[in-house]
Amino acid sequence: MREFFASSLFYGAAVSLLAYELGLALKKKFRLAVLNPLLIAVICVIGVNLVLGVDYQSYNASGQYLSYLLTPATVCLAVPLYEQLSLLKENLKAVVCGILSGVLASLVGVLACAKLFGLDHELYVTLLPKSITTAIGMGVSQELGGIV
Repeated sequence: MREFFASSLFYGAAVSLLAYELGLALKKKFRLAVLNPLLIAVICVIGVNLVLGVDYQSYNASGQYLSYLLTPATVCLAVPLYEQLSLLKENLKAVVCGILSGVLASLVGVLACAKLFGLDHELYVTLLPKSITTAIGMGVSQELGGIV
């Protein structure tokens, strides 16, 4: 049975999507912030993989099809931003200050955690682009020598 799931072409994508749908249903039913659909999906995927005995490499290989959709989804996020371009221009100072403070807080937080926990360079640069959109962050992490 383990071999069936491990060698399945769409196992990772199917488990990931079903787990996310479960997370959405729980969030909708209970309306609790802790029931974040992404958090629920991660916990469910880990649990299913442990129960079925599927290793991460097999899961990731069959779930790579979802990764292909990250870049177009990121591009689609530009449409609502473009529609609000005049509002963004009106509040340019606030937008720039917010972005800069967020970037600095993220960098300082990662640096502090890296020093506190004694992380090596590879782990440090893996965490560095954590606040970037996933599709872009994976490329940045890879370019810096981190774990994608």
